[in-house]
Amino acid sequence: MSDSSTQAQATALAGGAVAYALLDTLFAKGILTLDESRSVLDRAMHSLGLVIQSPEGTIAAKIIAELQRGKFSARG
Repeated sequence: MSDSSTQAQATALAGGAVAYALLDTLFAKGILTLDESRSVLDRAMHSLGLVIQSPEGTIAAKIIAELQRGKFSARG
């Protein structure tokens, strides 16, 4: 794996970790409702757009879907 590829993957991983921590914190503090949190995840899923058919996009969609079925499930 090249240095630029490693850097790109590390950047994506860090960004995802920060985004999840922020979403989780805002939800836990009651700043975001469950519906608002789910809306964030829905928008994230839609933002995958054209890359959703790529291997990386497919994995990203699965991760977001797991969050939607897990802590941020519509069943609460």
